[in-house]
Amino acid sequence: MSSRAQQPDTQADVDLRHCLEARPPTSFNMVAGAGSGKTTSLIKGLASTLAMHGERLRLRRQRVACITYTEIAAKEIWADVGNNPLVHVSTIHSFLWLIGRAFQQDIAAWVANRINERIVELQSDASKFSPRVQQKTRDKNARDIVRYEQQREAIAKVRTFAYGTGSDYATGILGHDDIIKMATRLMMDRPLFRSLVAQQFPFIFVDESQDTFPVVVEALMAIQQQEQARFCLGFFGDPMQRIYPTGIGTVPQLDGWRAISKPQNFRSSTTVLNLANAIRRDGDGLVQVGGRKKEEGNAKVPVVGTARLFVLPTDARRDERVAEVRAWIAKANSDETWLPAGENDPVKMLVIVHRMAAKRLGFGDLYAALNDKAPDAFKNGFLDATAWPLRPFVSFLLPLADAVRDGRNFDRMRLLRLHSPLLEKANLKGVNVAERLNQLQALSNQISELMAPASHASIRDVLMLAKESRLVALDPRLSAYLEDFAANEPKANESEHDGAEGDENQSNEINSMAAFLNCAAHQLRPYQKYVHEESPFSTQQGVKGAEYDRVLVVLDDDEGTHFQFSYEKYFGLKELSTRDKKTLVEGGETAVERTRRLFYVCCTRARQDLAVVLFVADPAQAIAHIRGLGLFPEADILSREALA
Repeated sequence: MSSRAQQPDTQADVDLRHCLEARPPTSFNMVAGAGSGKTTSLIKGLASTLAMHGERLRLRRQRVACITYTEIAAKEIWADVGNNPLVHVSTIHSFLWLIGRAFQQDIAAWVANRINERIVELQSDASKFSPRVQQKTRDKNARDIVRYEQQREAIAKVRTFAYGTGSDYATGILGHDDIIKMATRLMMDRPLFRSLVAQQFPFIFVDESQDTFPVVVEALMAIQQQEQARFCLGFFGDPMQRIYPTGIGTVPQLDGWRAISKPQNFRSSTTVLNLANAIRRDGDGLVQVGGRKKEEGNAKVPVVGTARLFVLPTDARRDERVAEVRAWIAKANSDETWLPAGENDPVKMLVIVHRMAAKRLGFGDLYAALNDKAPDAFKNGFLDATAWPLRPFVSFLLPLADAVRDGRNFDRMRLLRLHSPLLEKANLKGVNVAERLNQLQALSNQISELMAPASHASIRDVLMLAKESRLVALDPRLSAYLEDFAANEPKANESEHDGAEGDENQSNEINSMAAFLNCAAHQLRPYQKYVHEESPFSTQQGVKGAEYDRVLVVLDDDEGTHFQFSYEKYFGLKELSTRDKKTLVEGGETAVERTRRLFYVCCTRARQDLAVVLFVADPAQAIAHIRGLGLFPEADILSREALA
């Protein structure tokens, strides 16, 4: 175990240890605010479990499972537990596939049922098309029905199903969404399956529980309710840090469970912590205590820090305004690191994925394609590179192009072995392996050239080469668009006037895909650097868990074009929409609550100094209103005139 396991205990760590040493162990839900050391508590919990139950687990060939939201988080935790064989760390998708992959007959039955469901859904959509529905929407619906009918015939010949990035039932590949639906269905429907999971993993800890799919939480709780005496389930998370709409947020509290609160904050300066508590005040009301400390002589004293709000006009000089803010703070704080910088900028700038970052970093067209009038799934998936059109690039084609460019032949070969059907055992029978390797070298070189900064190739060009050469098995949805657009190029952003929501969504997807495939392929690399936090910018959604000494948050609804978040609504500068009011009446969640959480995540990234820049049409009116909200001290709410 890493040094985290030896950190001093908080009361939450003591409470957790009591849960684990109970007979039988008590299931629990730990709510830990930003900067509280949630991962430290998780690591300490794993260490306590092994210390108390390790010998029994070893004798019974059992393990403790720790499942989290991202590969990056899984690797971090895996490093902290020291690669202990009694601990299994993975993403939710990988864990669900691990426990479900042996049930091939059940998987086959689920796939057959899923295909039938999709055919029925598509046929139902077609029956509801109004006379105003455009022909392109009708044609796509008909092609999708044919495609699923062909898959229904093909799956009878599939012997084994496997897990891939995108679904291709005809070849036995289940995608990310399928794994969630299939495995949770097994857990919900099969008591024996629940018993087998508990037998393999008598302890399951779920990290970032607020972003876990509700159906996954429900399925795991079904195991706990059935196997209470021999199964301990624990959740670690913070509802205030739920960013993605697919997450459960607050985990239900079941009878007999222990609720553990961890209010400490070890990250933020006093000023930033005060702001965080003010933001949280109208949310769940958790008050965090402590704050970051520094050593002065023999004592530890609080880091005071700064947190200021700059309210500026929405004009064509946004970049200049941000530079002025940085220069002003550099002088006010006597800290030249705030001055605008090029490479290795020490100030972290957080933005909602919008044109300010996209234009500066060189992926403006890609942003527009997957955001402007795009389906919600594309907009949300663009925030963390999980949208299905992006997956083959993020998981394979971009890393392959980079490996070729950098001369990393080992990584090139590893990626090809992992992703290319051309190196699958069944496809190497009777093949001259040396010739196949030469072919793959030439193909990967071509991919790298097409994606080079000076290339004029489009995303379609890259995908067509990958598809026609069988370099990678593409998601059938991508393949279908490549075939359709090759035969009949649609016009991107073609308007469609029809009241049917399903038809509008379908039209949006068609137009968005046309624009996406027309984008320059070289825009994918700066976009990837952006979402991987390799640029001075970061998405506000993508920095959860990260921390920086100096943080600059840019709030700009005018450039955002993301209806799920609105800072003007959050600050009360703009009235709720009719949709928001209806949602409130129905007890649902509005853009205000989503934005509150996003703002909390942004501000709590700062270890020392925070600057928030809000662009609005009427700064004077906005300042007058915001001063009454009690978020920032009045002296720290500044106008354009104050910067002069």
